[in-house]
Amino acid sequence: MKRTFAAAIAAVTASTAMWLTATMAASAATAASATAARPGPSAPSATLRVVPRWTYQDGGKLAVIARCSKRGDIRVISSKLLPRPVRMSKGKNLLIKLTGKTKPGRYTIVLLCEDKHAQPDSVDVKSVRICKVLGAFQQPDQPVLPTHFTPDVTVSAGPPAAAHPKKTKRH
Repeated sequence: MKRTFAAAIAAVTASTAMWLTATMAASAATAASATAARPGPSAPSATLRVVPRWTYQDGGKLAVIARCSKRGDIRVISSKLLPRPVRMSKGKNLLIKLTGKTKPGRYTIVLLCEDKHAQPDSVDVKSVRICKVLGAFQQPDQPVLPTHFTPDVTVSAGPPAAAHPKKTKRH
């Protein structure tokens, strides 16, 4: 039951992100053709960079660099890797530390830029791969973070936070 519910949530999140990306791309193309005649402000955009693109599950680190084109936008970074979405009003760098409980596989990381009214105005999606360490086999060294990367926020990857049980009234 939990696995199917989580899969449904992941599918809805992914389809929403793809729909937002397609909508933003279409509106950007329309805006580009409309502004070709007259100069004006450009459409807002989001830029997400994840380095390295793969890492090992226990002790691995991912450097997430998030940028929004509009000044004052809040960066919201979400993924199944994270226990909850990370809202960053200041700074742009996030360090994700992977634990042994992180399952190997492909994960998507979504950046959503929100304006001052908490309305999304742009989105970007990247994919990363988490590999399992096989002790008996020779594997490549773990990739390193960029040399000049300094995180503003550090988050440990793990399962989602436990929901609080509902209190029931007894008569």
